[in-house]
Amino acid sequence: MNLQFRGLKALALGATALTTLGAGQAFAQDAAQPVDNGSIEEIVVTALKRSTTIQTTPISISAVTEKSLQALGASGIQDYFRTVPNLQVEGNSPTSRRLTLRGVRSAGEATVGLYYDETPLTGPAGTTADASSTSADVNLFDAERVEVLRGPQGTLYGAGSMGGTLRVILNKPDSSQYAGAVEAQGTATKDGGTGYSVKGMVNVPLIQDKLAARVVLYEAEQGGYIDDVLLNKKDINDQHSTGGRLMLGFTPTEKLTINASGLFQKTTLDGQNTWYPALGGKNYSTNARVIAPTEDSLRVYNVTAKWELDFATITGTSSYYKWSLLRNSDYSPTLSANRANATSCRNYIAGGPAATGSTNPACTTAQMAQYSTYADSRTPGALYQPMGLTSWNHELRMNGTLFAEKIDWTAGVYYEDRSDYIESKVAKADAATGIINPSDLTAWRHVGTDTKQTAFFGEVTYKPISKLSLTGGVRRFNYDKTVSGQVLISNFITQSYVGPAAQVDASADGWVSKFNVSYQFTPDVMVYGLAAKGFRPGGANNVPGLSTALLGYAPDSLWNYEAGVKSQWFDRRLTLNAAAYQIDWSNMQISATSANGAFSYLTNAGKAKIKGFEIEAVARPIRGLTLNATAAFVDAKLTEDQANSTILITGSTGLRGDSFPNVADFSGSASAEYTWPINGDMNGLLRADYAYVGESASQFRPTYVYYEKQGDYGYANLRGGIEGADWGAYLFLNNVANEVGLTGVTSALNNKRQVVSINPRTAGFSIRKRF
Repeated sequence: MNLQFRGLKALALGATALTTLGAGQAFAQDAAQPVDNGSIEEIVVTALKRSTTIQTTPISISAVTEKSLQALGASGIQDYFRTVPNLQVEGNSPTSRRLTLRGVRSAGEATVGLYYDETPLTGPAGTTADASSTSADVNLFDAERVEVLRGPQGTLYGAGSMGGTLRVILNKPDSSQYAGAVEAQGTATKDGGTGYSVKGMVNVPLIQDKLAARVVLYEAEQGGYIDDVLLNKKDINDQHSTGGRLMLGFTPTEKLTINASGLFQKTTLDGQNTWYPALGGKNYSTNARVIAPTEDSLRVYNVTAKWELDFATITGTSSYYKWSLLRNSDYSPTLSANRANATSCRNYIAGGPAATGSTNPACTTAQMAQYSTYADSRTPGALYQPMGLTSWNHELRMNGTLFAEKIDWTAGVYYEDRSDYIESKVAKADAATGIINPSDLTAWRHVGTDTKQTAFFGEVTYKPISKLSLTGGVRRFNYDKTVSGQVLISNFITQSYVGPAAQVDASADGWVSKFNVSYQFTPDVMVYGLAAKGFRPGGANNVPGLSTALLGYAPDSLWNYEAGVKSQWFDRRLTLNAAAYQIDWSNMQISATSANGAFSYLTNAGKAKIKGFEIEAVARPIRGLTLNATAAFVDAKLTEDQANSTILITGSTGLRGDSFPNVADFSGSASAEYTWPINGDMNGLLRADYAYVGESASQFRPTYVYYEKQGDYGYANLRGGIEGADWGAYLFLNNVANEVGLTGVTSALNNKRQVVSINPRTAGFSIRKRF
């Protein structure tokens, strides 16, 4: 019985339980609290930049509430994303984390907008202009909820939201009362290390009902489990994080609220979290010659003011964030693979490349030996990449109602000024310890990217009759992007040579739009249909030796067509929501490789069609029992070859009919939670969660030499404990069967089948207290 069948069977069992209430699946992420009659409580969201409930918001949206995060034991996105249909996360390190919604996955600017309150966080472009490969993951302690909006959100959220938007809403200061919370946790990972976390929050009214401060502090350590058998080091992927938030909330009048916040977080991963299955049959082992730690340090500052007038609510928000990162990886295989390269040898002997139109003389046998000795002397080597980003983001918007609430409207203006840089270096590492020496350099290249963007946006909803709503939205955008760079130290091994500074500019403007119609058949049943456009800015490459024709790349865009239903049944003891969609994606931004195979760059090529279906539900068949499940089906295929006048078809080129890499055709989750009274306000709790991820591939072309399969695994988590009105104590066991689930598989050069996997079985305890 393969894993896919087992995954479908487990989800089918969850569906069977819900069928007794008239449903087939369950709303996994929203384990909402019951009201007195046992029905499911409505959740208020602000996805439309005004307050609505999930069931009356005519888009595909999920909300993970504070109670749900607590029930899952979630401290970051890795802990909850499997419970949200069609949300995918690749990578699990501070500098490698890509978010995908509905299979809209590609290199370049982000395809999922990531917001912490009012601040949109975008990763640095790096050397490959692939900002989407890095996403922030702030600790979720004292978060009010997470909202996941599926499908393009370009009219309200702009570029970077062509696949959807993920919003983390944090709890705000409360000037009416003192409050606090503490939480502690300990863990032990099978064949790995131990971990812990301590977290605390204090809310203090400074002026009763006028001014309050809220402080959050936390520290966490996650035990590693990957061993470097070559360097004889164990648990090299230990992870440490510290952080906190300070918020001030000022309400000078009943109609004016001002919130100011500062957030900081530093995370360090001691070594790489990739491993090689072929090493002696032992899982979680690597023979990397370099220990490659990564780290990120994030600071976010925001001021948001909301002024409620008689005719509208005005919201103004300004954010500044500074994000510093260090990305390291073992570069030894690349250096070793080029130790006998003829072009590298002739240019090394000559001291640089020949003039345009000519080549240096070929190496003699003695010269090749001399070059190979030099190349060998630079191993082990690491790709050592300090990078950083600063950004100012401002938005002013208004929303209100007209004509006895027949019209809801939102209008606003947005401005972004973002600058990032990367110092891409190849540094020597110590052969005995694997420790990197950043001052002993083989190569050094600087790349900087400056982006300025302005936008005007608006949405209007008209209700010609009480049950029918018609919505139209537009956004006018304009951006300028400048990419500059320079090679400061030649890399003779991978053919990157010192030269003058270079700069390339790119700019564009345009419109995105949205059309939505919804009909409320009853207070508990709504259907909707929509068409929405999403886009990403284009830009410029700064890659050594790249032809002029490939320096710039254009924006890409897509149209999403969707129909959905939102419903509640049996006195609102069952919530059942579903959506079907088709996405047409054109002029795709794709990652290509330079002629010598050493550098990546972006270009435009190909079209794609993505078809999918997602369903979610939550049911409370009896008091105290909550059943949940989600399911998502995705069929993402190219409808045009990924080739153009400058990109020729090779063995790795995606061709018409190829499925998207790293996008599973099916994923789902199911859970059951039961609470019962023990004594007074003390309750018992038992919870079981299961998630399944279908099979996907690492490349477009099945015939490509580096094509690999991944996914097709399922895992279960168990949690139990006792809790009162303001305290709880729990035991948990994650990945109960110790499943080796491969989330990513790559192979190239000497790195045959390098994998990233889910964490091994982890046992732990947690305690919490509110006051």
